[in-house]
Amino acid sequence: MPVLPARHREDLKREFRKELKKDITIRLFTQKPSPLTIPGRECRQCPQTQELMEELASLSPKLHLEVYEFHDQTEETARDGVERIPAIVMGDEGASRIKHYGLPAGNEFAVIIADIKTLSRGVSPLSMATRKKLRSVNQRVHIQVFVTPASVDCPKVAALAHAIALENPLITADVIEVEEFPALAQMYAVRSVPKTVMGTASPLTGVLPQIQFVGVIRETEFVEMVLETGVRAGSQER
Repeated sequence: MPVLPARHREDLKREFRKELKKDITIRLFTQKPSPLTIPGRECRQCPQTQELMEELASLSPKLHLEVYEFHDQTEETARDGVERIPAIVMGDEGASRIKHYGLPAGNEFAVIIADIKTLSRGVSPLSMATRKKLRSVNQRVHIQVFVTPASVDCPKVAALAHAIALENPLITADVIEVEEFPALAQMYAVRSVPKTVMGTASPLTGVLPQIQFVGVIRETEFVEMVLETGVRAGSQER
């Protein structure tokens, strides 16, 4: 049974025919259904996420879906830096800088569509000034955006984080459906969404102090926080 309404499928088909330029591979990390429940390996949304991604990939010959077993295909899991499931990964192999953890339901589905179009067209939605500034990032930055499907503000921040990550190989961005990963939400004290957490690692000091903020902010403000996190002192001017 189709997951997407018939009208939505037809709209996406037309949109993809018009806007997709090069082929895109979506990598889904999931687990096979099993009659046995193994503690710590539950993935309630894995079947529905796979069904949704299979249906999405069927809407254009330029979309391809690869499905990986998270617990068995450890080489591929490590290659893409996948830490939990379900995980949707896009980008070249070995350079998988954007991820979506959880079922991209509700308003979050729009983020997946935006990612596909950006990658396929090879045209950034960011301003030229933003793209120029992001070139100065010279240490690894990890962005996490906590979201819920019902929020109308979450897709704005999630799509912006993914677009930023695509501009510099040192930046990665994860969008995380907060209700599916409550332990992670508790770790970062997520009480409202969208909540964004960013930080980087240093071989000398470990994890540097993180920047956290709640709500929607402008592109320029987001980028300044990325620069604050990911530009070493003495690097080129912003």
